[in-house]
Amino acid sequence: MIFDLGRVLLDWVPERPFEQVMDADAVPAFLERTGFHEWNRQADRRTWAQIEAEWCAQHPDDAEAIRAYRRHHLLSIPGYIPGTLALIAELKQHCITVGALSNWSADTFAATREHFAALDRFDALVISGVEGMAKPEPAIFTLACLRLGVAPKNAVFIDDLAVNVAAAESAGLRGIQFTDATQLRADLLALGLPVPGQPHDVPIFHLSPREIWEEARAAGEYPWSARGESFDHAGFVHFSFAEQLPATRARFYGDLADDQLVLLRLDPQDDLPVLIEDGYPHLYAPLPWDAVTVLPAVTQAAW
Repeated sequence: MIFDLGRVLLDWVPERPFEQVMDADAVPAFLERTGFHEWNRQADRRTWAQIEAEWCAQHPDDAEAIRAYRRHHLLSIPGYIPGTLALIAELKQHCITVGALSNWSADTFAATREHFAALDRFDALVISGVEGMAKPEPAIFTLACLRLGVAPKNAVFIDDLAVNVAAAESAGLRGIQFTDATQLRADLLALGLPVPGQPHDVPIFHLSPREIWEEARAAGEYPWSARGESFDHAGFVHFSFAEQLPATRARFYGDLADDQLVLLRLDPQDDLPVLIEDGYPHLYAPLPWDAVTVLPAVTQAAW
């Protein structure tokens, strides 16, 4: 299995970095006037540092705004596409080799990989800016298969762009055009791949320091996977089954008193991507505010 990254696993909103230096309403015209998308395509084979220097030379009056993209690049990636990482994790559970093939500049990808550490789940990462070739060139599909140790006829490639899917098929791979993770799951099941999902049929629990929980409620977003680890970094939210809570409490929150903690219960829901990994339930989605119950205490009597 070979996945594209942008708009398949990770969302991409290129306007966001430029919104740090100009009004959002002005960004579309700026991108059109300065030829952003053509420069971005060139970055698929080069570094943004190289692109930036040439781009600024052609548009010196816009140099400061142009530099905003690399400076604020992570803002262009607001998070994971819902459901895709859960599918990747499920495939990995069944010992299916999973790789990534993406058109991405080498320098901005390094920071992206550090922030979204779930990218390390892939058995191989083929990044165009590192390799000096890009989709839809046939050679990069051949390279991806070589890195994964699979013949093209035995590989499935998933991309949001039809031109790249067609190129993969021309190179001998089976192509799937991505629209959303629900449709992708159906497509993979139709190919006979073992991704039926896992039933979430009992309540699961998440502990949070009360201070962190209150900050998140005020902000309207819970950006955490576990204590000290962000959701972006892990790609899922750590939970425990009821019988695991005492050990989780002692191991990770033993320095906090009961009144310094909040215990959340998530009841079974068919549409939530929960996978059991290393014996613990992991929610492959941001914490759903409307689906969790804040329990009155963290003691066993409240579970």
